[in-house]
Amino acid sequence: MYRRSIFKSMIFLLTTCLLFLTSSSLIPIRTSLAQADSAQGIDAVFVMDVSYSMNETDKEGIASEVVNMFMDMSDSERTRIGFVAYNDRIVASEPLTSLAEPRQKEKLKRQISSLRRYGYTDLGLGLKKGAEIAGKGTGQGHKPFIILLSDGGTDFGNTYTGRTIADSNQDVERVIQQANKQGYRIYTIGLNHDGSVNEKQLKTIAAKTGGTSYVTTSAEELPDIFNRIFADQIQSVLVPIAALTATGGMQEVKVPLPNSSMSEANLILLSQSPLLESQLYNSTKNARFYKSGKYTLMKIPEPRKGELLLKFRGMTGDVVKVNLLGSYNMRAVGELTSKEATKGLPTAFAARLYSLSNKQPLEDKDVYMDVQAELVITNRQTKQKERVQMTNNGTGFSAEHRFRTSGKYDWTVVMNGPHFFRETAGSMLEIVNKAPVLSGQNQIGIVKEDGEAKLNFGDYFTDPNGDQLTYKIVSSDHKNRMEARVDGATFYLSPLHSGSSEITVTATDPEGGTVTGKLYVKISSVWERYWIIGGCALAALIALFALYVLLRPKPTFTGRLEGFFLNTASGNEVPVKYWPLTSFGKTRKVSLQQLFARLDVNEPLPEAAHILFEAGKNGTLRIKHRTNCTVAKGRTPIKPNDTATLEYNDKLYITFEDGITEIELRFKAVKQGAVSYADSSAMSR
Repeated sequence: MYRRSIFKSMIFLLTTCLLFLTSSSLIPIRTSLAQADSAQGIDAVFVMDVSYSMNETDKEGIASEVVNMFMDMSDSERTRIGFVAYNDRIVASEPLTSLAEPRQKEKLKRQISSLRRYGYTDLGLGLKKGAEIAGKGTGQGHKPFIILLSDGGTDFGNTYTGRTIADSNQDVERVIQQANKQGYRIYTIGLNHDGSVNEKQLKTIAAKTGGTSYVTTSAEELPDIFNRIFADQIQSVLVPIAALTATGGMQEVKVPLPNSSMSEANLILLSQSPLLESQLYNSTKNARFYKSGKYTLMKIPEPRKGELLLKFRGMTGDVVKVNLLGSYNMRAVGELTSKEATKGLPTAFAARLYSLSNKQPLEDKDVYMDVQAELVITNRQTKQKERVQMTNNGTGFSAEHRFRTSGKYDWTVVMNGPHFFRETAGSMLEIVNKAPVLSGQNQIGIVKEDGEAKLNFGDYFTDPNGDQLTYKIVSSDHKNRMEARVDGATFYLSPLHSGSSEITVTATDPEGGTVTGKLYVKISSVWERYWIIGGCALAALIALFALYVLLRPKPTFTGRLEGFFLNTASGNEVPVKYWPLTSFGKTRKVSLQQLFARLDVNEPLPEAAHILFEAGKNGTLRIKHRTNCTVAKGRTPIKPNDTATLEYNDKLYITFEDGITEIELRFKAVKQGAVSYADSSAMSR
């Protein structure tokens, strides 16, 4: 039983160091796109309880092995180690020391291994010294943190140190404040072999600084502890490969390597007793081996995807645990892929992994396999978190999110896989609420006889964010023409009289954004509509009639005129004249002067130009004059500007203005086959 208890404590402390084995090569990436210092180093400060009680809690000095293993597994170039050993006083301490020089690492190992355990416990004193050391690592491109290893609370016993428990507790509070101010975490590990650990105090220290507290007496709890601590600090996952009971002979374990993007593969073998022999079969020539009485460590740089063959020989009956921890030299980068983030509309996000060595996106699809990504969005005001599962497209992740309310939001992307996890830097988005707007349509037409009209405000107001709006009629110019009421997004208009009116409406979104606009209402009557239709129909008829008048066939000249000069002022005798009217073709009007000109009638009769003949319907001939001549149809005088119609065989008598010249015109039909005596050449003239 005693040996098993010691083994459990040993396993706990050894595996605790694995929290930080890649703390320099797997730097916690808190970076936005192309903005982080990818070479950020790690400052680890161990605050170790070396009081007398630790002789019982850690009989085999596992606490020293924790620090030694951490140093062996860290990236020496970017890691610094400091420690404080305390009881009721500061027994020993070492400031942050770079591991780049092998002799410095060996010196630290010797110092820690030589620590003696005695005295009582002043936790506040030890933690205060550790905070002093850690504080010197901030602001220098390094990320400090503290690991507190203790088996109990503050206990001065009968020793006088000039300090009290209250002093110690006060120091603890000051350290918590300093850690929060300088931005580093404190992890606490309580070794509770006899129930004396002040579990409450250890949890408080870790919780208030963003760290985690672990109190355990069973090795069975360690795998879960590792996963939680690695996820919080190291961004890698300890993968259990095998747990074998040693037979005393050579035993084999096959270790699968899931991809070719590891910067380093770490094989950790934990056992109760030192392994008698260990061998690794791999094509890599630069593998490094570290051995101790409690662990065997194998580091394989840049391994390729495949399988490693591990052989070992242990003490018969010992349980040998084989674990794989892959170190990935990469960071996660998130970006907003939408042009802008608009409240209520889908906002697109993307994330992928970038190599820290060449700054290029990681294209190894094996790395992305089985990795899940989650977009975490936090409302700064309400602290409420929303988690959106992202789609894995083989070489990255994408997701969309709708911001329902305006405000400032922090967002990050967390990637979780079977071998590592990454988190992008926290970025901030400010989502602005956009007020509603008028849609541009503000004319409403309703008919009085149709009664109450049901209308939708959504046809006249829109919200850029897609918010549901509320409406209020703030003023109206009804002029007793209508009544209006609102029911949600619907409004009703009851027309009373014809005419024009307007209403002023305010639309409000859930966050108080408003817009006020006028809607113009035209109330018409069905009778007005009928009058309009009738008027349009009448206008159409008039237009058709006018068109008919313009386009109908026009009458043409028929028959002929026979002219008999009864007397002339010149005394000349003028023979009978014959004018075949059909010779005028499509001409519809002709003056008497034109007729005279055609047959060489040279009497000076200028008023003949104002005596006009026009083709009439049904073969008739119309006459009109604007002269002082005496014009008569038969015995019926024709006054100036009056029109008379001549039919075949009618006679027209004209006494010209000279009072002497007189002519008789006879309108005759042209019989078929009759010969006209008119001179055709003269007529053509």
